[in-house]
Amino acid sequence: MQTPSPSIPIVPSIPFSVIKYPVIAVVGLLIYGIIGSTIIMKLDPINAIYFTVITTATVGYGDISPHSPLQKFFVITLVLGGASLIAYAFTLIIMVVSMTVEDITSGAKHRRMLKSVKNHFVLCGYGRVGSAVHSELLKRNQSVVIIEKDQKIVEQELWEEPDVLAIPGDATDENIMKDAGIERARGVIITTGEDVDNLFITLTAREIHPEIWIVTRASKKVNIKRLYRSGANKVISPESSGAEDIYFAAIQPTIMKITMMHDVRQIRKEAEIILKHGCTLENIEYHLPEFKEPLARKIGVSEMDQLDHFLNSLDNSPERKKSLERIYESVSGIHSHWISGPDKETLEKVAEDLKKEGLLLGVDLDEEEIKEVARKYGKLVEVVIKPEIKITESHDVLDIREEAEIILKHGCTLEDIEYYLPGFHEPLKRKVGLKDTQEMDRFLKRLEEDSARMEAMERLYILSGGGIHSHRITGPDTKSLSNVEGELRKKGFLLGVNLSQEEIFQKIKEYGRVSELLLRHEPGVTSDKKIIISNGGRILDSKHYLPGLEQVVTRKLYLKDYDDLKRCEEEYKKPDARRSLDALSHISRNIHSHTVSAADVKTIKKIIKILDKSGLLLGADLPEKEIWEIVESAEPAGFCIE
Repeated sequence: MQTPSPSIPIVPSIPFSVIKYPVIAVVGLLIYGIIGSTIIMKLDPINAIYFTVITTATVGYGDISPHSPLQKFFVITLVLGGASLIAYAFTLIIMVVSMTVEDITSGAKHRRMLKSVKNHFVLCGYGRVGSAVHSELLKRNQSVVIIEKDQKIVEQELWEEPDVLAIPGDATDENIMKDAGIERARGVIITTGEDVDNLFITLTAREIHPEIWIVTRASKKVNIKRLYRSGANKVISPESSGAEDIYFAAIQPTIMKITMMHDVRQIRKEAEIILKHGCTLENIEYHLPEFKEPLARKIGVSEMDQLDHFLNSLDNSPERKKSLERIYESVSGIHSHWISGPDKETLEKVAEDLKKEGLLLGVDLDEEEIKEVARKYGKLVEVVIKPEIKITESHDVLDIREEAEIILKHGCTLEDIEYYLPGFHEPLKRKVGLKDTQEMDRFLKRLEEDSARMEAMERLYILSGGGIHSHRITGPDTKSLSNVEGELRKKGFLLGVNLSQEEIFQKIKEYGRVSELLLRHEPGVTSDKKIIISNGGRILDSKHYLPGLEQVVTRKLYLKDYDDLKRCEEEYKKPDARRSLDALSHISRNIHSHTVSAADVKTIKKIIKILDKSGLLLGADLPEKEIWEIVESAEPAGFCIE
């Protein structure tokens, strides 16, 4: 078993360059003295060494004395050289000893701080993301212990700051984690750039402290599920989230939403109650009775100085204060805050104190409950908003022009588009802002001229339930929107208006032209692909299921015609590709699935029927649990690689 290196060095290492030059100077002076004593003083080698040493040391017993002017000059140079060298060496020794004592003292202080810290975060990895997360934590007065593998970063950057607690070492090492006080910590944040390291750190942390809250970074989205399985409570991908998101995920167990009712004059009282308990006022949300979503603004106030600065700015700017008073009047003083604290008990004390002051309406209320509170206490507010509706449609890329013309001719604006991709809980959203026909013509012309772009758009439409998507459209009045709705419905494009996400996914099941077909056949057989393509279907991918591991290997195909199928067959004939696919088929017991799209539901049903008759089909659109039951219970396939 390898003994782990100490996390904090007890004695600093002295660079060789510090002692190199004094050693060279001493050796040079001795050589000079011995040679000079032999030649100038006419001494034998033993007496030459003796004379050189006592002269450079400025001892001089007088038993050997210079007589000639040359001898006297030589002795003068030897004495001056020795005195200078001793002064230099003495100064160097004092400097090194001072540095050593200082380092030992600071190291001891560091170790005492590490042993005393509690209710802190253990931050594993101090790279680009880790340093940003560290800054977010410090802004909110959170205690942090950093574990960084690169010793240079720890010694040259982190230890330069006296209040920063950092340990050089590998966070997968149990002893390093214990040195960082994981058993006393409130959470672990893992931000290294390697997902494999993140996975092993998660396993180590979970093994030491089964109940601790763990937030980890995922550099690749495909590893998010693996990290959750390894024991992480939250997995954040910086591809779509930043350091602040990681911070909020880390404090999730100790964050609370409070809904308040008071005027501008009571802002100080409310904030003082929150801050005196060591909590942070993260944001503010104003609940206007006629708006679906609250108006939210980030705050991040954790110090009284920040509060004083804000209130002073209001006093110094009457117009700004008047604007804030109008907002409070418009919501009848009803608003919410997300507040974070050191623990749940503290948050409960904050809520109790706010309730005693008569400021609190409720804790962790959902939107409907807040709306009820707003209706109960709020006064009617006349607001001018642009009428809008959300339409959910199903059509092909070639129908984009006709759809847009219907919307634009009524003076409406196509604000955005949402695609619903399989496997994603949230839609893929893109702003559009289309409000005149010239913009539409330019967009469609670019599509027609760029075949790769057109193909990408077609794939997106196919994946999104075979062309099912949503638009938010705004208009000059509700009558215009009603006319748009009627024409789109008459055209056969419209599936519904203002549907919830759950209703949209239900529509995809009913009208979607994409299906996942589970199949079984020998490797190299393409009869299933021929059936799909010959009946007007397209094959988007191929998934192989690995029993025991419950892992899925996905290959992108996008086969739309016989030319694509021929290229696929030619690829299989290559020795390396054939060996790989044969091995994959054997492991997955010759079971795989294809995501298939078609022009309409009727075509999909026809393909399913033919594949079922051929004996290749095991099922269509099966739940994941049922797929794994089929794979695990299947007989292992015969296997032979040429």
